[in-house]
Amino acid sequence: MTPDTENRRLDPSAARQGEVSDEARFSDDTMLMTSSRTRLAVGPDVTVSGRLAFSEPVRIEGRFRGEVSSVHLVVVDSKASVEGLITAPRLIVLGELRGNVSGARQVLLGPLARVTGRIAAASLQVCEGAQVNGDLEIMPETPQAPERRD
Repeated sequence: MTPDTENRRLDPSAARQGEVSDEARFSDDTMLMTSSRTRLAVGPDVTVSGRLAFSEPVRIEGRFRGEVSSVHLVVVDSKASVEGLITAPRLIVLGELRGNVSGARQVLLGPLARVTGRIAAASLQVCEGAQVNGDLEIMPETPQAPERRD
C-alpha cells in the first residue's frame, strides 16, 4: 500500500476486482462528515423546492430546487440532485449540482460530482472523474489588515 492510499478505506468487492471504490478516494474524516456528522435535510426519495437554511451541517440525498444555506457544511450526496444556489463555508458535492456556490471557504468535488454553474470559493479540490462545466472563481482568503484608528 502506498502512502497516498495508506489511510483510505477500500470497498471489499472493489478490492477483489483490483479497483478502489468512490468512497475510498476520500479520507476517513471526510466520509464521517458526510454521514454521521450531518443532518439529513432531503431524503433519498424526496423532491423539495424552496429555501432551506441551517445552523448545523446538512446533507441532501434527494432532489432539491431552490436555495440552501448552512453556517457549517452542506453535502450533496452521490445520488442527489440540487438545482439552485448553495451558500456555506464548506461544501462537498458527490452528486449533481446545477447552480451556483457562494460564500465558500472550501469546496470538494467527489469523483462522481457533476457541476454546471459558478463556484466562488477560497479553496477547490476536484477529484479525478468529477465533471465541471461553468465558471470558477478561486480566491484564497487573505488575512485582513487591522483597521487604523487615527
